[in-house]
Amino acid sequence: MQYYDNYAQHRDKTEPQTITTHASHDDVVMLPAVSSRNEYLKLAGVFAIIAISATIMSTVLGFDLQIWLEWFMGGFFVIFGSFKLIGYEMFVTTFPQYDPIAKRSQIYTYIYPFIELFLGFLYVANLLSGFREVATLVIFSFGSYGVLKYLAKNPEGIQCACLGNIIKLPLSTVTLIEDVLMAGLSGIMLITYLIFK
Repeated sequence: MQYYDNYAQHRDKTEPQTITTHASHDDVVMLPAVSSRNEYLKLAGVFAIIAISATIMSTVLGFDLQIWLEWFMGGFFVIFGSFKLIGYEMFVTTFPQYDPIAKRSQIYTYIYPFIELFLGFLYVANLLSGFREVATLVIFSFGSYGVLKYLAKNPEGIQCACLGNIIKLPLSTVTLIEDVLMAGLSGIMLITYLIFK
């Protein structure tokens, strides 16, 4: 019995503890930001897979930049939306802390991963051109604004909610890439759509 007690005390001191919390949006436990080489390599791998897949799909009948962008954005939304669903509980807890729309709408927070998946479907299936670009531009422009505003007040950052708990990188790194990149690409595609409509 004494041996077991000593072992238990030693284990408590040496093993990392996992604490599960069920916090509301007003009383939330934020996860610390992590910046490690392995996490950045994971992110680079995700982008590489999306880019390679988009290149393959867009060159089946001859390479076309517009088609490549559709496949790239579609793949991006499907993968990032899926990551959010995998880490869904952490996402819905963290996301309202920096997204201006999610702060005002709990429903928006809960359906946001499904919005990304739906946008991914529209891009991959090449449906509702124009609408999808406007929707993407609006959503991710608001997202970029929210991230910049949050980081101005909290420069230490938090773990980004956009990848669930699959890749643990700071908010400033991943979310700005996601929001600015998608807003920029959707803007380019919207201009192209209006010109060549």
